[in-house]
Amino acid sequence: MKKTAYPVSTQKNLVAPDSFFTREILAQSWIIEFNGNEFIHKETEKLNHLFYILDGKAKILKNQTNGKRMILQFLGEQDFIGELTLVGAESLTKDVVSIGKTICLALPMTYAAEELMNDLAFVKKLSCYIGEKLLARMEHFTTNQTFELKYRLAELLLTVSVDNSYKEKHTEIAEYLGVSYRHLLYTLKNFRNAGLIEKQGTHYLIDSKKIQQLLAEIR
Repeated sequence: MKKTAYPVSTQKNLVAPDSFFTREILAQSWIIEFNGNEFIHKETEKLNHLFYILDGKAKILKNQTNGKRMILQFLGEQDFIGELTLVGAESLTKDVVSIGKTICLALPMTYAAEELMNDLAFVKKLSCYIGEKLLARMEHFTTNQTFELKYRLAELLLTVSVDNSYKEKHTEIAEYLGVSYRHLLYTLKNFRNAGLIEKQGTHYLIDSKKIQQLLAEIR
């Protein structure tokens, strides 16, 4: 992890008419760079920052009583981490782990709570974002009940791969997609036979062009 104060960082393009962030907000912020598979936040720790993903990807995980971890959602550029804590809707946080190198803007939670929650324009934008995030989760569960696994898996491969490399755990992905471990492995085998993916060690290389062609069947 590398942490740099925003005013002395190379990130200078975050102020825009439709941006969440003003110069005053950015002056209080940090740029934090996470390596792949690094904790952005642990559920056992206090959430000290409101994060905003500038580049990269992450996943939210819930630790279950049986020792397993369940993926709740994947995040990408322009997604927040910690917004539900900020608005008081969540007291128990979740693990958030980077997928590949991920760069975040980090704003101290105390500043966000004291200043931004009194900024009507920011609150309105954040409310819209939270609503859109909720709809995305609903869409995921609806899709799980509607489309064949091959299409859902193809969409996921494009979503979570980094530089066309896919490294997620089969057990977590099977649960996220609502299928059996065996069914997932069977579909991955079919993808390999069709040339959509290629096994290399502990990860897969994906052919994004072929996968997009497969998804074109349902779009």
